[in-house]
Amino acid sequence: MEQTKPVLRNLVRERLAALSAEEIAAKSARICEKISASEFWRKAKIVCLFAAKPTEPDLAALWNLREGKTICYPRVNGTELDLISVKNPTALQTSRWQLREPLHDETKIVAPVQLDVIFVPGLAFSLGGLRLGRGGGFYDRLLARSELRAKKIGVCFEEQIFPDLPSEPHDRAVDAVITENSKSLSS
Repeated sequence: MEQTKPVLRNLVRERLAALSAEEIAAKSARICEKISASEFWRKAKIVCLFAAKPTEPDLAALWNLREGKTICYPRVNGTELDLISVKNPTALQTSRWQLREPLHDETKIVAPVQLDVIFVPGLAFSLGGLRLGRGGGFYDRLLARSELRAKKIGVCFEEQIFPDLPSEPHDRAVDAVITENSKSLSS
């Protein structure tokens, strides 16, 4: 029997809650090593990261490997995500949704068409790139934008990978998924 999105979200939250902070840190470090070794990371000039929640892969180590890259983070703006360039990750502040986001600054908005790579969080991913988010649809709306030509990389732990996921017409897939156990990613 196919599992529903709410059932899967609860299952994944339980799996993530079972990970210790040390396990999350070690897995996050391996993910960052794999990303930094990829050709798409080396070639990218404008990259969108996400600020991790406590049970998500932490990509902060990529800051030390950003040589010449513009880094932006998403910020909730109504029902959409604005992408704001950031000079320092310590500039992120906790929003009313308990997300670490950059301050709104019209002069620092990065248009989706400018992105080379966008790293996408999710509660679960399928082997084929389907994504199960937290239910707000923010990333689905961003990934659906026709001007977004960036490489879309789902980032998660192995515990979040499923053979398949339920999908609806508005759900958007990613181009590839990286975990701590991923082999290598092509350009």
